[in-house]
Order: sequence, then C-alpha cells, then structure tokens
Amino acid sequence: MLIVNERWDRILEKEARSHLEARLPDVLKARRWFAGKARAIQSVRIVESVPIPSRSSTVVLLFIRVEYLDGAPEMYTFPVTAALGEQAAQIHQDLPGTIVTTLKVRMKDCEQTGVLYDALWNADFSRTLLSAIGQGGRFTGQTGTLIASSTQAYGNLISGEAALEPAVLKAEQSNTSVAYGDRVLLKVYRRVENGMNPDLEIGRILTTMNFPHSPPVAGSIEYVRANGEAVTVAILQGFVHNQGDAWKYTLEAFDDYLVRCRAQPTGREDALTLNEPLLEMAQEDIPAFARELIGPYLEAASRLGQRTAELHVALANVQDNPDFTPEPFSLEYRRSRYESMCRLALQTCSLLNGRLNDLPSVTEQEARRVVSYEPLIQDRFRDFLELESRALRIRCHGDYHLGQVLWTGRDFVISDFEGEPARPLSERRMKHTPIMDVASMLRSFYYAPYAALSRQQSNLPAEGGGARLEPWVRFWYGWVSVAFLKAYLGIAGRASFWPESQAEFQILFDAHLLEKAVYEIGYELNNRPDWVRVPIRGVLEILETTTRKAIERARYQ
Repeated sequence: MLIVNERWDRILEKEARSHLEARLPDVLKARRWFAGKARAIQSVRIVESVPIPSRSSTVVLLFIRVEYLDGAPEMYTFPVTAALGEQAAQIHQDLPGTIVTTLKVRMKDCEQTGVLYDALWNADFSRTLLSAIGQGGRFTGQTGTLIASSTQAYGNLISGEAALEPAVLKAEQSNTSVAYGDRVLLKVYRRVENGMNPDLEIGRILTTMNFPHSPPVAGSIEYVRANGEAVTVAILQGFVHNQGDAWKYTLEAFDDYLVRCRAQPTGREDALTLNEPLLEMAQEDIPAFARELIGPYLEAASRLGQRTAELHVALANVQDNPDFTPEPFSLEYRRSRYESMCRLALQTCSLLNGRLNDLPSVTEQEARRVVSYEPLIQDRFRDFLELESRALRIRCHGDYHLGQVLWTGRDFVISDFEGEPARPLSERRMKHTPIMDVASMLRSFYYAPYAALSRQQSNLPAEGGGARLEPWVRFWYGWVSVAFLKAYLGIAGRASFWPESQAEFQILFDAHLLEKAVYEIGYELNNRPDWVRVPIRGVLEILETTTRKAIERARYQ
C-alpha cells in the first residue's frame, strides 16, 4: 500500500515514489501490452510525469523506463489516477484488472483509503483527451510537454455534436483503444520510442491524400522534449463500422468451404493437385471447380489484393516528403537485409534443433529436414543479395496480415501501420519492396485454414480427421492466394516501383515468403509450440518449390 499525505498525487514524492517503482514490475508483467514478460527486469524507473487535469480528478501520465539484464531498455506510458472511498470499492468490483496498488491518503482530520488505477478507464479523463485534441491542448511535464493536435478530419468526424461516450475496447493488445460512440477511436501507445510512430506518420499522409481504404486520422497526442525530440503517445482515428477483422471473416469463409468439401463425392481429390508455383498459377484463369468450392471468398481475396495494391501505389506517390520518396534497391540495402535474413535462419534452425526431442514424431521428422536445409535457405536468401534490379523501395505496411484489415461486409479497410511492435522504430520506418507485404498476407492465408480446423477438431470425422482434409486445405490456400495475386498484379504490376521481369519478382517473392515462414517457426516455438508444424511445413513447401524451379532453370541454361 502507498501512503501519502494530503493529496494522492504525492505518490511521486520520496518514499512513496520508491514504493510505487518497486511495485511496477509486477504490475507491468500482468498487462497484455507489456512486451518484456519473457525478459529479466533489472530496474523500473519513472522518468517523467505529466499532470493532466480532468473534470473529476487529476491524472498523471507516467513515462516508465524498464531496464533489463540484457538487451535494450524500453519506455512505456501509463496514465494513472486515484479512486477513494466508495468509488474505490466500485473499481475493485468492476475493474480489478486496472488497479496498480492500494492507497492511503492521510489528511489532518482523517484517512482515506482507495486505489491507484489505469486512468484510461476513467471516462472523464478520456473525454479530456478528446477535447484536448480538438482544442490543441498542452500539458507540461518535468522535462517536456504533451501536445495534442487535430487534423482537418477532426471536424468532419466530430461535427460539433455533444460529447461522445467513451468506452475502452476489450481487444487490448500492444496498445489500448478508447471508442467515442461510433465516431472516433483513440489508440494510446503503451511502448513508445523517440520519433514519430509509423501509424501516425502513414495515417496522416493517407488522410491528406483522401485514401478511402484506411481510417482517417483526426488528431494525435505527442510528447515533445525540450531538445525537440518527439514521442507519439496516441492517435485519434475515424471509427470504422465493421463486421470484425479479415481474419475472423476468413475463418468463417473457410468453415463454409469445408461444408462444400464434405459434400463432394469421393474420387475428386485428383482435381485438387496444384503442381505449379503460385506466381505461375496467377497467370492462369481460376478454374470453375475452384470457384464452385471456394465460393464468394475468392472475390473477397481479389478485392483485398486490389486494395493492397492501391495502398502501395498511394504510398509510392507521396509528393515532397523525403521520408516517402521511393529509393533504389541498392547493394547496401540488399546486403543489410541478406545479413538479417541469414541471422534469422541461423538462430531459428539452432532453436529448432534444440527443441527436436520436444516435438511429436511426425513434426520432429519434418523439423529435422528444415534444420538440414539451412544451407538451402541461405541459398534462397543469397539470390536476393545478388539480384540487381531497378525495382524501388517504398514505405509499406510492415506487419501485414488478415488481422490488420477490417471487413465492413462489402469491402476492406487497412489499419494499424505501426509495423512489427518488437522491432525498433528506425527499422519500422525503413523502405522495402512492397512484395514484403504481399508475402506476409499470403502467409496469413496459409495459416487461416489450420486455425479454422483447430476450432472444430471435435467435429472432424474420426476416420480421417485433419489429415484427410490436407489436400483440400492446400487447394483453398493455392487458389485464394492466386485470386489475391492476380488482382494485386493487375494494379501494382504497372507501377513505377515494380520489378522489370517476372524472374526478378519471383526471387523477391520467394525470399520474403521464406523469411516470413522461418520467422514463424521461432515465434511458434517460443509462444505456441503446438502450432510449430504449420510454419515448418510452410518452409518445406517453399523450399521444394523454389528448388524445383532452380533445377529447371539450370536444365535449360
């Protein structure tokens, strides 16, 4: 329990501050958005505090620096406020997960007990932030200033109406989002770095361009130090009316596909075989059998390919902004990316080799093949290094998958441009070939059937189970990917950033698809070991396809 005199906000003074900092490691580890759960914490310090007055109380926005025993430190934002008496009892009852610690405030004539808790669940504070963005509010801290600002879209979205009721979204991940009615959404970043978050940077650009397939940015909150360094704290976006993300929509579509598959007469499995690489299949018409089985989702995948290409074309055509100007596919860039790819392959194969005995027998056999294929993986990455191309690098999404896209019921809206949260901000702002985004989305298509099947294993027929459905899974993935690629290439293939030849595109595509699948092996080993067979099979399939093509090329040279 923290004990302070007269006012709760004295938690940052003397002994109370030390007690709070000592409590913070356990508090952070319990939060979904804290990225350092698997790391050994050395120290936690409050390095800045910004008071923000609201109608019912004052909130203090804490900037918390977390030092680890190894690796780089991290910075987190944490707005806190206090509830005393009956209000504290209500927080205990309704929002126990938001509590930081219990609190005792000693006054001249009495003592009050209460709680210190996450202020984003305080409706008055959320209203204060929205108002500050609209009015250009400023709040002074010890070493910097919190600056709120709006864009032209703010007025269009808010329209001067009565205050909108705030509600914290339940789907908390690396950030925390507050919805204001059905008009705007405030995304508060928890882990922050010096520099503008790409989510804000790209969002502002697309809003200025009136790009219709991403949420408009209505405003932001940034912390600016005395030396001019800025940190993105929050972004206000237009609320997208949707039926869930594209991942949810895809799983439901695959469930419908399975119903049609089970109704097929036996003996049709021969029609499921896909012998050609995806890029060659994308030059062909989608057969009637695939359209019949996969149904409306083929059109949806095509629409997503179109929207993805339109995004890349828009980002490549930003005027008078060097942070978005396309850049050459230089040797320096290729060498840097090649070294990163090879490190990833080495680390992943080493990790996989150390976990072989923990895997089921079938998965173990496939994992051993992946480990033995490390030189072959390096060869595919070497093709990337040696590729001399006039293709251009542009700003991309950077963490593109079905969960980053919203399904409105009729179309797709692309969101969350901050890139992979685990990567440093400087890397997330780098320019890449947009084929990286394409490969990431195709890997998301690859995962979707297995996720759908895992939800209904108990409903699969006992005599066949998931193994019997494997050919149908590959058939779905293949033609859905083709539908996406055909639509994407129809637009992006004519863009100035595109490779000059199909052979160049193939090398870039293979390298990024393989890199993503290798990354997934490490992720699954560390987070969901039961899922590791999915990316292991993905790596093997990519290698078998690219090796076969290499052999065919050599044969005709």
